[in-house]
Amino acid sequence: MGQFDVTQKQWQDVMGNNPSYNLAAGPDAPVEQVSWKDVQSFLAKANAMQSAWTVRLPTEAEWEYAARAGSTEETYGPLDEIAWYKANGGRTTHPVGQKKPNAFGLYDMLGSVWQWCQGWFGPYRDDAAIDPLGAPTGDKHPTRGGCYYCDAVHERAARRNRDLEDHSSRSIGFRIAAVPRKAGDN
Repeated sequence: MGQFDVTQKQWQDVMGNNPSYNLAAGPDAPVEQVSWKDVQSFLAKANAMQSAWTVRLPTEAEWEYAARAGSTEETYGPLDEIAWYKANGGRTTHPVGQKKPNAFGLYDMLGSVWQWCQGWFGPYRDDAAIDPLGAPTGDKHPTRGGCYYCDAVHERAARRNRDLEDHSSRSIGFRIAAVPRKAGDN
């Protein structure tokens, strides 16, 4: 799992442009104004640029596991110490990594920007599942983690949101998951 949200600089390095609304936050702020489809283009291009890793969006289950970092609590620490949200975010994004990380060393899992996840948004299954993939079809994709304008009640690991795949917003970004490529993988 990426230690930080993908930044404006990282997006610029891969895509050659910066779609972000909040350019004043600087190159180390999370990229935003990216749709789920835009992110798929970024991932394809990033994967074509290197051969060590396959990068992708995390599933909702992977995202929540990473956000909780072994905790069963709603947050992984006092909200003001770990997240940019309505009470302290100034209604804007901030450079990544300024708040405390969770126990896995991941920053900004809550607050800052909603984070796109792979798969379709839908109801959870009724039966127990290990690493569920989510709904098999749908018209919206999940976003997780809350954002800089959300009230504290929305800044928790279990909070789910959803958006159409071509929707972009000042409050939606993403982080990547990466797995090493095996010999012979393209």
